[in-house]
Amino acid sequence: MNNATFDSFFATLEEMGRAILKAARSGAAAVSTMSWPAIAVCCVFLAFALTIIPLALFLFVMFMVIKFVVTAFDKRAARGPATPYRSADDKGE
Repeated sequence: MNNATFDSFFATLEEMGRAILKAARSGAAAVSTMSWPAIAVCCVFLAFALTIIPLALFLFVMFMVIKFVVTAFDKRAARGPATPYRSADDKGE
């Protein structure tokens, strides 16, 4: 498998790996200089980001899907049937 597509894909993967390692090294360096309370705050924010935010996004998507399903099966139109324009002084004629 030495075609150009595989080589460019492999080069992209290598670049991603180097970027991830660089970020991990800089993160480890930042954590090594932090105090214990700062590390605890970072852990709390990381736990929040990993648990609460995906849960909120999931619930938002599920409620939007439920809303679309309910409105798709709703037989009654929201404003009723379309009627031609009538002026205010027609008085129901």
